[in-house]
Amino acid sequence: MVIECESSRAGAAQAGELLAHIGRLRADADLMDGYARRLRAIAATLGTCSTAPEGSRPALERQAAACASAATRLRAAAEALLAHARADRPTRGVSVA
Repeated sequence: MVIECESSRAGAAQAGELLAHIGRLRADADLMDGYARRLRAIAATLGTCSTAPEGSRPALERQAAACASAATRLRAAAEALLAHARADRPTRGVSVA
């Protein structure tokens, strides 16, 4: 019985760590989306500036697309981990969001 309780506590700790990691992935995805928005806004502003270097707007748009793509991949990773956590959760005692 002692082994079973220790195993349950270890499983709960691992589930908690996994949920924390999922939260960090989602937060990072939100940050990357924010960076993409800022880069697009800067690119649009540079588009109206006649003294801006010629290649700056396309370069910023490529960076914005890369940020948006990274955000999508981070969210997909978070969802995959969440599915894994749900599949591996103990039958009682630990809730997985």
